[in-house]
Amino acid sequence: MNNQQYHQVVKKAAQKKYRGKKAVVSKYIPSYPNSAEREMKRISNLYLKLLNQTIKEHLPVVMAMYKEERYGPDRQDSLRDLVDKVKQEIMLAATELEQKLSEFGLYSLVEKVGKTVQASSLREWKKCVKSTLGIDLFEDYYKGGFYEDAIRRWIDENVLKIQSIPRNTLGEMQQIILNGFNDGETIRDITKKIQAEYDVTRSKARALARDQVGTLNAQITKLQQQDAGCNRYRWSTSGDSRVRDSHRALDGQTFSWDNPPEMWYITKHGIKKTGRRCHPGEDYACRCCAIPVFDIDTINIPIREMERSER
Repeated sequence: MNNQQYHQVVKKAAQKKYRGKKAVVSKYIPSYPNSAEREMKRISNLYLKLLNQTIKEHLPVVMAMYKEERYGPDRQDSLRDLVDKVKQEIMLAATELEQKLSEFGLYSLVEKVGKTVQASSLREWKKCVKSTLGIDLFEDYYKGGFYEDAIRRWIDENVLKIQSIPRNTLGEMQQIILNGFNDGETIRDITKKIQAEYDVTRSKARALARDQVGTLNAQITKLQQQDAGCNRYRWSTSGDSRVRDSHRALDGQTFSWDNPPEMWYITKHGIKKTGRRCHPGEDYACRCCAIPVFDIDTINIPIREMERSER
């Protein structure tokens, strides 16, 4: 059976649900993969806990160096001496941290999150198809290679992003100490700045977890819908107070996967366009979803009863 013949079979199976219409919007609104986001945040928190432990172990040593250079009997205001000592201690901290992180199993943990997003997206997609068209999907079609490239890219990118967090933070910590020496700051002031830097890092890590889960879910959703012949979708927000103004304005509107809407935000001077065009889930930390629009002329869904090696 070729693709054209298969399309006719699918069209016939779903036709009664259209009731003479050319296209129908999914009766089911896909849910955001909250469990995957929670797991991604948990991984980030555990990773940052190792970083925090390392900082606490080495910060007293570095502060003792600072105190000696700043207030010691042989004080010479030598930034070069302090730079060398601090760099050595930070390098030691980085080496120890690298060893701890190597035992963390980051790749497998992030991979698990990716698989959770995949399973959640497929479950929601099945509900969309079943509730709207009365068709049971052939699930095996979506396993293996269908998502493989997108998920592997996502895993690799996120492992690198998470791995960069402790290295960047240690670098920032070193700079805070050296700048403090130059500016004549107290040990207390420098310690507060280092804690503030860690707090910022923790917030960024949590935001990254939320953003990246939404990004992967958006990628998989787009793959599923376009592959099934859904060339359009209806924008749907999460409906809570966290929804940004531009996304709230898009809620309920229909867009083509080939032409995403432009993002904007409100300033005191009015609306400012960002120049970025995004589908649901692609904007930063977006939890919106794309409700599929099933067009009778392009529908091409893998039906459970008809297993095929190719489509």
